[in-house]
Amino acid sequence: MDMSESEEISQDQEISSDDEMMRPDITDASSVNGDGYSTDSDYSEIDDTENTESSVEGLEEMKITTDEELGFDHEINPQDDNMIQNNGYVPFNSDNCQSPQISPRSEVESVSFRNMPLEINDRASDLLMAVSVGSDVNKKKINERAVSAMDELVRKCLAGEPLWQHRQDCDLETLNEGEYIREFRPFDASLGELMRIIEMEDPQNLANLYESNANTNGTQHKPMFQQDAEKNFLQTEASRHIGFVRMDATSLVECLMDVKQWSSVFSNIVSRTAVLGVLSRGVAGNYNETLQVMKAEFHMPTPLVNSRESQFARYCKQIGPGTWGVVDVSLDSLFPYPLVIFRRRPSGCLIVEMPDGYSKVIWVEHVEVDNKLVHRMFWPIVLPGFAFSAMRWVASIVRLCEPVGNIISTSFDSATIPRNGKTSVLRLARRMMRSFYHDNSASTDNLWVRIYLCDGGDFRLMTKTIYALNGSPSSTLVFTTSLWVPAPPKRVFDFLRHGDSRNKWDLLARGYAVQEIMHIIKGESPENRVSIMQVNSAPNQIEILYLQESYSHPTGSYVVYAPIDILTMGMMLGGGNSDLVNILPSGFVIHPDGPLRNGEETRGSLLTLAFHIMDGSSTEDYLPAADSVNTIQKILTETATLIKTALLSDNL
Repeated sequence: MDMSESEEISQDQEISSDDEMMRPDITDASSVNGDGYSTDSDYSEIDDTENTESSVEGLEEMKITTDEELGFDHEINPQDDNMIQNNGYVPFNSDNCQSPQISPRSEVESVSFRNMPLEINDRASDLLMAVSVGSDVNKKKINERAVSAMDELVRKCLAGEPLWQHRQDCDLETLNEGEYIREFRPFDASLGELMRIIEMEDPQNLANLYESNANTNGTQHKPMFQQDAEKNFLQTEASRHIGFVRMDATSLVECLMDVKQWSSVFSNIVSRTAVLGVLSRGVAGNYNETLQVMKAEFHMPTPLVNSRESQFARYCKQIGPGTWGVVDVSLDSLFPYPLVIFRRRPSGCLIVEMPDGYSKVIWVEHVEVDNKLVHRMFWPIVLPGFAFSAMRWVASIVRLCEPVGNIISTSFDSATIPRNGKTSVLRLARRMMRSFYHDNSASTDNLWVRIYLCDGGDFRLMTKTIYALNGSPSSTLVFTTSLWVPAPPKRVFDFLRHGDSRNKWDLLARGYAVQEIMHIIKGESPENRVSIMQVNSAPNQIEILYLQESYSHPTGSYVVYAPIDILTMGMMLGGGNSDLVNILPSGFVIHPDGPLRNGEETRGSLLTLAFHIMDGSSTEDYLPAADSVNTIQKILTETATLIKTALLSDNL
């Protein structure tokens, strides 16, 4: 940090006490449409066949018949099939995407194993789950499972060694699987697990299941997590992380138990979520003893890592004065599924009230997952459990509650900007980030097409439709690729976020002067900020304005931006309604190329490039023509080349 930035924080940054800066923004969260789905946009379903339409009608009739028998609380659960999607208000219909006609080698990729149409199968499985949940016998079973899961979570949160151990190959506190089996699993299940471990790992090293061990002939065999992935076993990922959050315990519990707030706070992890049924509203006017059955989909910001979908019970309990527990646990043991590829063992957090409005959060993330669809490029961070670790969940809560500084400008008097002007800019940036998270994931909402290139490479492409205020549709393209770059994540992040280096990689800014004319610091670090970037072709000739947000964390860093015209930006700074602005976010995600060790950065980075642009040649049914695909290929390859060339240079 240079002296100017340090002085800027100490002298000019004023901490905002507004609740809207401290709490998740649910005013721009989902709204229920006519189909009963709650989305961030005017998302609508289009049924492709008469059979599909009749299936929906049949399910709806069945739902009406059983609804009163289930006894669900409709104040908490207004729609049983209500699926909240973190898609950032950009309406589109992915059901109409088809294989492109431009290349015989192109293919539509799907991480789903379903044979039925996506929305129909979602409704069917959700309804069947709801009907099953509604019986008294199953309610009792779910309640017993949730109470047992809470007991296990509390023990895992408070336990030390030997249950938890610090791995030597990364800065994670991970579960000792052998000790967990001995302490928590029934004898029959433990015996089966131990037999699996003995088949794959040296029995003398059961206490450390993730490290490579030497055979008698001196050769090394693969770590257990890699063997699990190759043999299609469900791999265990379990980690614990502790953080301190600038929010009281009661408000934090509300964020976790209210599905809209939860999906907003964790929009970088949660793609879609729904409450299938509420079994208990709790007592004493709060969430104590609240029990609900949910469905959620979890993702990484790349289509190369498949999303994880689960149906689970969420249970909240006040453990003691000022101490709360919130636990999730999968229900596949009660409701058998033909194929289980993701299971949530008791996971969640213990929240302890601290002085001065702070809370201590002890988060445990414990899952079993089939990682065979994960692209090999991301194996180093996904297979050890780093990508979906407890550290990432805690970071999302901490970021929510970070203080927000004042607007600081080098081009105009920031005192002339009203308070609601800052609020409008921050809300637009928040929506931009949420849209970016969703659009660049392997969520089942996104039907990616893999385009193969002549040089052996490939990229992913998706069409979307956005609507103007008058309702007229426009086609857009989202395209992305990932690559390894020989530079540590911090170096890559600083290069991409700085205005003075933007003309070294941005094809629209090549040869132009780029200046950060305004920024708002979010949190303690000045590098985490919302900025307005101005591109000038001449001293008084503005070519383009960018709204940009940069955020850095050891689990992943982001530089996300979107072009904004001058009139719209002026409206935002004047306190205009950010919901009226259509925004197409592009940007970068920087992951370390392996887990961190001893707090030191990795030498390489996994860089994901993602662009969202208008395209008049594509339609809702077909991907763009060959010339548009060639343009996309040029944007990706030239941008990647410029970034790698600059990073390898000693003079950035």
